[in-house]
Amino acid sequence: MSESQNKQNEKDERRRMSENVDEIVDEVNKTVRVAIVKGVDAAESIGENIRDTIQGMRGSRDNVVMVRVDKASLDRLDELVEAGIMGSRSEAAAFLIAEGIKARQPLFDRIGEKIQEIRQAKEELRRMVDEDGG
Repeated sequence: MSESQNKQNEKDERRRMSENVDEIVDEVNKTVRVAIVKGVDAAESIGENIRDTIQGMRGSRDNVVMVRVDKASLDRLDELVEAGIMGSRSEAAAFLIAEGIKARQPLFDRIGEKIQEIRQAKEELRRMVDEDGG
């Protein structure tokens, strides 16, 4: 093979590599665009779910609870307020409490059952004392 053919082959190879790189970059750009659009859609869906939950909570928040939180928790509450997701720290705390209860519902169901058993046992003890001339 002559030197000019070698140079031409090298040029052709560089051109093919350059085209391959361009194709890869185009594919990456398309993939990133799709991911961004899907991410925005997912974020909007999550935002709508949060908004619906908040709307439901706003009408039923008649009880006041004073609570102390650590710095990290306070920062998360403030982030929800600053992002405009919640209107206040109180609203953010109520939302997170409600979500925590929903997330641990099976545990709260079991706790409720045990509390009912405790109440029944206390009532039985009261009756025993009353019957014994208490």
